Amino acid sequence: MTLDQRATELGLAMEAIVKQFQAADIAAANGPHADLNHQEMRLISFLGDDGSQMMRVVAEHLALAVNSVTTLIDGLEAKGLVRRQRSEADRRIVHVELTERGGKTYRALHDARQRFFRSMLNPLTRDEQETLLVIFRKVVQRGAERLSPSAN
Repeated sequence: MTLDQRATELGLAMEAIVKQFQAADIAAANGPHADLNHQEMRLISFLGDDGSQMMRVVAEHLALAVNSVTTLIDGLEAKGLVRRQRSEADRRIVHVELTERGGKTYRALHDARQRFFRSMLNPLTRDEQETLLVIFRKVVQRGAERLSPSAN
C-alpha cells in the first residue's frame, strides 16, 4: 500500500471516529442536558476540566470571537449552568465558572465520553491500547506543530 493510499485510509478512519464521537455527544445531550448544543457542551467540558476562566481564554479555547462567547455564556447563564464573576483586582476582567447544576451537567457529559472511549479501547489488548495512545500522541503533537504560527 502506498503512502497516499494509507493517508486516504487514515482520513476515512478519522472521519468515522469523529462521527462516532459526535454521535456519543448527541447521545449525551439526550440526557439531563438535552437542550445543549455542541458549543455549549464544549464550553461546559472546558470549564469542568480547567475550572474558572477569563472570557478571553474561553474565546481562544473555543476559537470563537469574544462577542460569540458572550452570547454562548448568556444562554448557559439563563439555563443556570454558568455564572460570571468580576475580578476583585480588576473589575474589567470577567471570569466564567460552572454553577452546581453546571457541575452536574459536566459530570454527566464526562461520564458519557468516558464510556465512549472505553468502548473504543475494550476490544484491544493492553499492548494495543498503549500502542494506539502512543500513536495518537505523536499524531496530535505533529498536528500541533504544523498548525503552530511559527511553522508557517
